[in-house]
Amino acid sequence: MDNSNLKFKIENLKFEKSPATRFINFGASSLLGINFLFFIFVGGCAVQKRVCPPVKSAIEAKNLLNENAVKIKPFRATGDCTISYVNGKDEKFGQSFPVRMWYIDNQKFCFYGDVGFDPKGLSFAVSDGLYWVYVKPMRVFVKGAVNTAGKDYFSNPTLLVDFLRPVESDCKISVSKNVMMCKDRQSGKQKNVFIDSCGGVAEKIEYFERDAKPFLVVEAEKYEKVKDANFIFPNKLFYEYHDNKNGRNQMEIKFDSVKLWEPSPQQVKALFTPPEMTENKKETK
Repeated sequence: MDNSNLKFKIENLKFEKSPATRFINFGASSLLGINFLFFIFVGGCAVQKRVCPPVKSAIEAKNLLNENAVKIKPFRATGDCTISYVNGKDEKFGQSFPVRMWYIDNQKFCFYGDVGFDPKGLSFAVSDGLYWVYVKPMRVFVKGAVNTAGKDYFSNPTLLVDFLRPVESDCKISVSKNVMMCKDRQSGKQKNVFIDSCGGVAEKIEYFERDAKPFLVVEAEKYEKVKDANFIFPNKLFYEYHDNKNGRNQMEIKFDSVKLWEPSPQQVKALFTPPEMTENKKETK
C-alpha cells in the first residue's frame, strides 16, 4: 500500500497537557481543630457509601445501558497502558508505555502505543469489519476480518470497547442482582454484564464459551462526564484474557485526558491505514 500521499502524520496528532494538579496548603492550626476535621472526614467516609437501586427487569437493564451508549460521540483519549503476558515458552513479560486512542464508533476505533521511542511502535485498529495489529519491536503485522462468532478472542477485537455498545438485539436477556446475562441465540455464547445502576453503565463484563470460567474479563472504572459532551467514559480499563495454553494475559489502561474529536478525512485515513511490513508479515485467513 502506498502511503506517500498521506499528508497527515500520526506523529503530529498532539494533545493539550492536562492541567497541573492543584494542592491546597493549610496554615498552622490547633491540634484540636485537626482532630475535629479528621473525625468529620472519617465519619463522612463511613456513612456516605453509595447505594444503587436494583435493576428489576431485562427491559430496564437494556434501556439503562443503551441510554449512555447512544449518546457517545467520536472522542480521543490519552493515558498510560501496562501489559503483562506469557508466551508459548511460559516466559512472562511486562511493559508500560503511553497510549492514545481514537474512537469514531464501536466498529471503528484505534489505539497507538509509544513503544521503543516510536509513537506508532504498537498500533491496533478496527475499521469496516477488518482489523490489524502492528508491533514494531517484534516486527509483527497481523490483519484479518472481525469474526464475532469465532472462538479466538483476537478475531473479535470489538470486545475491547463492548462496554460502550448498545445491548445486542439478538441477545436473550435475564437479570439477577444487577447482573445482566446475555446469551447469543445463535452461537450460545454468554456474557455477564455487571451494571452500575447509579450511572447506567457497565462496570464489568465476563465472556464465556462453554466453560464455567470466563475466557475474558473487562472492567471499566471511574466513569466521568466528557467535557462538552452528554456521555460518560471510564478513566480506567482492565482486561484479563485467559488462554488455555499460555495462562492469563492482562492489560490496564489509565486515561488522563478524554475529549470530543471531530475527525477529518485526512485524520481518518492516516489513523486507519495499516503500516507496510516487509518482514515477519502474517495475514490471518
